[in-house]
Amino acid sequence: MGGPLSWLSSFLQATTPNYQGTFAVFRVFMLICGVNFFDEDFMVGPVNQFRFLGPYLSGFYTVIACVLHLIRYLGDVDSTILSLAALFSVIEVMIKIGGMALKRKLGAKLINIILEDRSYEDGDLEWSVFLKYHTLARKLMYITIISYPFTALMLLSYPALAGKLDEHMLPVGYSIPFFDHKQQPWYVINYLIIVVQMSWCALAFIGTDGPFYLCVCYSTCKLEILQSYTAKIGETEDVEEQRRLMRKIIEIHTHVLEYSMKLLRYAGNERGQNVDLLLLWHLFNLPLGKKLKNSSYGMLATNVAKMWIFCYCGELVVTKSNELSQAVYTNRWYELWSKKDLKAIQFTLANAQRNVGFSIGGFGFLSYVTFTQIMKTAYSCNAFLHNMMN
Repeated sequence: MGGPLSWLSSFLQATTPNYQGTFAVFRVFMLICGVNFFDEDFMVGPVNQFRFLGPYLSGFYTVIACVLHLIRYLGDVDSTILSLAALFSVIEVMIKIGGMALKRKLGAKLINIILEDRSYEDGDLEWSVFLKYHTLARKLMYITIISYPFTALMLLSYPALAGKLDEHMLPVGYSIPFFDHKQQPWYVINYLIIVVQMSWCALAFIGTDGPFYLCVCYSTCKLEILQSYTAKIGETEDVEEQRRLMRKIIEIHTHVLEYSMKLLRYAGNERGQNVDLLLLWHLFNLPLGKKLKNSSYGMLATNVAKMWIFCYCGELVVTKSNELSQAVYTNRWYELWSKKDLKAIQFTLANAQRNVGFSIGGFGFLSYVTFTQIMKTAYSCNAFLHNMMN
C-alpha cells in the first residue's frame, strides 16, 4: 500500500493549519479571469473593469446566440438539446458570477475571518482539528482544479469523439448569429470563440468555488472544536476550570452561529440552484440521443459530480451540528450547581438543537439526503415528461 498512495497522501496533507496558502491558489485563478471579488482593486480602473465586464457582458451575447441558434435549428433534435443545455449553463454562470460580485464585501469578510483566525494556537486540540480540515480543503482544491478543465476538454472534444467534425458540429449549442457556422471560415471562428469562453469558465469556476469550500471547512472545523469542548463538561470537579470551559464554549458557539448565518446569506441558494435543473434536462434528453449523438452523457456526469460535492460540503456542517447536539445531551451539564452556568449550557443546547446548514430551494439543507431527493425528483420528472411525449 506504499509507493504512489503514500506519496499522494503526503502530498495532499496540509503542513500548516492556516488556510492562506490554499486561498492563494484559488486567488491566482480569480486574478487570471478578472473575478478577484475579494481584492480591494476589484473593478478599480478601466483595465480591471474590462477584465470583469468583458467576459460577463459576453454572457448576454451568449444567451442571445443560444436563443437564435435554437430558433434556427429547432427541427434538429441534437441542436435543440445542445442549445437548451448551453442556455441553462450560461444562466447558471451569470447568476453565480453576478451574485458573487454583488456580495463581494460580505464574501471578503468571510474569507478574512478565516485567514486572520489564529485560534489554532490555543492548544493541541485546535491545532490538530484545523490541520485536519485544512487537509480536506486542499483535497477539494485539487478536485476542483482537475474537474473543471476536464469538463471543458470533454465538451470541446465532443465533436471529434462523435465523428461530427465533417458535419461542422459545434461542441455547444450556439454560434455567431446570422452566419452559417457550417460554412468556412465561420466554423473555425465559432470553435475558437467557444474554446476561449469554455477556458475562461473553467478557470473562473475554480476560483469562485474555492472560497465556498474554504468557508465550509472552516465552519465544520469550528463545530468539531465546539463539540470536543462540550463533551468535556462535567469531567472535572474544579469549578473555575468548568467555567473557563463554558466561557470558551459560548465564545466559539456565538462565533460559529454568526459565521454560519453570514455564509448562508452569501452562498445560500446560489449553490446548486441551477444544477438540479441541468440534471433534469440531461436526464430527460439522454434517451433522445444514440451512442454519442449528444453531449448529455458527459454533462450529466459532470453535474451529478458537482451536485454531490455541494451536498458533501453541506453534509459536513449538518453532521457536525448533529454531533454537537449529541455532545450536549450526553455530558453531565445538568449536575452543575450554578444557575448562571446552567443557563449558559441551556443557551448552547437550544441553538444546537437546530441544524446549521446551507439551504437549496425546496430541498432543505444540502446533504446526502438532499442529493438523493434531487436525483429521485429528476428521475420522476424525466419519467413523467417521457410519458407525456409518448
